[in-house]
Formats: sequence, structure tokens, C-alpha cells
Amino acid sequence: METYIVSFEINKPYEEWLIHFEQSRPSLDAADIAVVFRGPRKDDASKVCVILQAQDGQVDKFMGANAAMIAESGHVLESTVVNVYKS
Repeated sequence: METYIVSFEINKPYEEWLIHFEQSRPSLDAADIAVVFRGPRKDDASKVCVILQAQDGQVDKFMGANAAMIAESGHVLESTVVNVYKS
């Protein structure tokens, strides 16, 4: 099992990004990716953190296969910082 801490910038209002993110939940569930947390930075809603848990490589595979959908949500792909922790 891996825990992913993903931080990134968004170029849409957080509430709009959140609608897109919630619409992707069935796809995340189908990929056996659990959402532990998602939220904006306290002092800057254009910076977001998402914490996910999944089997080795599942999040990387999902993000690669869904890059266009992720970018459409307002997620600035070039700003993404991912830290992965093993359990």
C-alpha cells in the first residue's frame, strides 16, 4: 500500500475544481484509490493538497491515463508535487 501526498496549484476557483474532483470519485473508486483528504491551503485557495491511498503504482497509472480530465478540472499539471510513502 502507498500513501500519496499530492500538492498542486489550480487555475479555477476551488469550488469549481472540487466539483470536477467529486465527479471523478467513481473512477478513483473503480481504480481502488481511496481519497483520505482533499482541501485548499488555509491562506491560499489556489493551492490544493490531496492525500490518496492505493496499491503500488495505481495512482501513477490513474494520473497518466486521466491527465486531460485532471487538467480540465483546473489542476495545473506542471505545478504538481507528489510525495509517496510506503506502509
